[in-house]
Amino acid sequence: MASFTVDTHVFRELGELLVGRDSTALIELIKNAYDADATSVVVHGDNLSDLDRGFITVVDDGVGMNQKQFEEGFLRIASRSKDTGTRRSKRFGRQYTGAKGIGRLAAHKLSRKITVDSIAWKSSGGQPEGVSASIDWDLVEKYETLDQVAKSDAIRVEATQPQATVPGTAITLERLRRKWTPTQRGRFLEELQTFAPPPSLSERLPAAVLDTELLFRAPAVRDGSDQKPFAVELIGELAPPDDYWTAALAAANWIVEIDAANGNGKVRYGIAPTKRTREEYPDLRSQTFSMPHPMPKNGPQLQARILIRAGQAKGSDDAKAWAGRANGIRIYMEGFRVLPYGELRNDWLGLDRDASERARDLLAPSVAALVQPKLRELGENERPGLSHLPSKHYFGAVFLTQSGAPGLRPLVNREGFVPDEHYDAVVMIVRTAIDLATRVRAAASLNAREARRSVRSKADDATTAGVPAATDIGVALRAAEGHAAEARTYAAAGNSKAAAVAANLAIEQIKSVTAGSEEIADQAAMLRVLASVGTQLSSFVHELRSLLAMAEAVESALALVIEDSTELKRDSKSRLRGVLQSLGDLRRQLEREASYLIDVVSPDSTRRRSRQRLSKRFEAAARLISMSANRRNITVENVVPEELKSPPMFSAELTSVFANLLTNAIKAAGPGGRIRATGRMSGDHTVVRIENTGVSVNLADAERWFRAFESSTTEVDSVLGQGMGLGLTITRRILDEYGCSISFVKPSSGFKTALEITFNG
Repeated sequence: MASFTVDTHVFRELGELLVGRDSTALIELIKNAYDADATSVVVHGDNLSDLDRGFITVVDDGVGMNQKQFEEGFLRIASRSKDTGTRRSKRFGRQYTGAKGIGRLAAHKLSRKITVDSIAWKSSGGQPEGVSASIDWDLVEKYETLDQVAKSDAIRVEATQPQATVPGTAITLERLRRKWTPTQRGRFLEELQTFAPPPSLSERLPAAVLDTELLFRAPAVRDGSDQKPFAVELIGELAPPDDYWTAALAAANWIVEIDAANGNGKVRYGIAPTKRTREEYPDLRSQTFSMPHPMPKNGPQLQARILIRAGQAKGSDDAKAWAGRANGIRIYMEGFRVLPYGELRNDWLGLDRDASERARDLLAPSVAALVQPKLRELGENERPGLSHLPSKHYFGAVFLTQSGAPGLRPLVNREGFVPDEHYDAVVMIVRTAIDLATRVRAAASLNAREARRSVRSKADDATTAGVPAATDIGVALRAAEGHAAEARTYAAAGNSKAAAVAANLAIEQIKSVTAGSEEIADQAAMLRVLASVGTQLSSFVHELRSLLAMAEAVESALALVIEDSTELKRDSKSRLRGVLQSLGDLRRQLEREASYLIDVVSPDSTRRRSRQRLSKRFEAAARLISMSANRRNITVENVVPEELKSPPMFSAELTSVFANLLTNAIKAAGPGGRIRATGRMSGDHTVVRIENTGVSVNLADAERWFRAFESSTTEVDSVLGQGMGLGLTITRRILDEYGCSISFVKPSSGFKTALEITFNG
């Protein structure tokens, strides 16, 4: 009789499919211990960089297993043991976190051999029972089918009658599947440390941070029926580094709490300033809001606590680096983290998107009605949408339970939820809290901002009082000379008061000369911009639109000829398609040139200085050289943090700076090369580094490349220019105007050349 057979590669296939990363695999084993009613789990790792000697052990004090339970549970893929009844553990009534028998697949992902020693819990007295087992995955996969494995010694199981009566399970993972480098181990530890929420988010807030209860004493982390503790200790090479969680709490300016699990069909929000924020603004008070639950009947019931840091991160470099990786708003299900929410560059709430776009409106329309009284206090230029903060300023946890969110379905690899209406409701509830907090913060700082404006206005009035307008620098200089002569005359006559008045008038006229000089400097800066883009401007500015329209028309006509012609031979059509592709490339290049020119010579970019977002300016310059980069198979990486800004500059100047540096980098990187832009804060300065592979620069002789007409480039490129050696000269002159600097520095590993720009202010 025919029957199904199962290939032994099922373990490899399912292991890679169901368990995304190593940290997820180990967390699955910890969750198994939770499901087994453990109160304590010790995870020990040692020699993780040695494939033969390395090991990981997971020891818990749960209900354990005997031989029968091991064979029917651990050895049965997709066992139904957790699908019966209420899906709760037999001792403490915990809601099961596992469902598909992933534990043994997690073990397969991490190691080539697993040993299990367990003592089963008995609700009544009697002889304790246990099991000792081992699985050699390499031996398992030597056989074609699972039927053949059953007749081998790849899996060994032996019933034991232990002397000890304390139940529990010890799992040892041996012969690790890969060596763990320090970088991989560090990444693994970061993921593993956040598998459970930190006390600052899951326990009562200390009085030093918030002296009154907001919405709850502590959020409900797990199903309310489980009152037993569950502690995990990481030791050996898995021991966590310094604890910075308390530093994150101390740095918070605002606390946000969400209660969507109160059973009354409402979502409640609490927003409160921390004590240190109230020391700066004593009039601030906590505020609460409520709105209808988006899915009151079967939608996600959740609680959350979020800390907001409004300013720059403080503390040691290690603490700030940790904060950059650990910040974000994470999701926890039954107290276990759900990846990847809250990870670096995981923008599940759209916070980074809106911060970079400076969005003026709210995601949730219902929020406006909740805070309408506050909106009326804000003028058009004080819209709180301009106060959006990126995700690195938030440190929070969203707590879900199986019973409170039955509609949420995990993805097959256990990393994230299926993006359906239940997940959308979670996003809406949490994002509404962020938008409310943004509004509250903006309204809270309104008085302080108006006070500062008032002080500046009075200072400006006092400075200009009694001073005649001087629109011409020559007139102002002559007026200053006249007042200075009067001051000397009064002083010689002994009239010190009159001399002082005349001297002050001379000083004010000189100030007006200074203002006029700044205007001239602005015009000089604009001339430098014109020098930087003159070649492109002279070629395209008058004819650009007609050239672009002509290219589009020819491309469309040729496409129709190829499509409709029945007389053309196949070879002719193939050649024409090549021409059509070239026309498409030409049209796209014209579009890029147009985008660049519009970007650098538009009125906003040349008439008003403002703080420029460095990442955006770099991206604008990168678009100009993208075709040349693609043609050479050069990758350009822009990892400049979105929040970094320049001092007040013309956007055209900054785009020209990056364009000049990118053209040099493209020429030097070589075919298949890389260019990377990064940014960081260094004290009060912002530093942007642009690195490339290919040709290196001798740092001892690097200054020569900033002199005019010094160039190592011999090729001619229609986009990159002819290498006249003026790019770095112009770039340095632009930056010098703002007290900024540029220099060659030692490149990072994997790159040959690096330039750093240091922006002041």
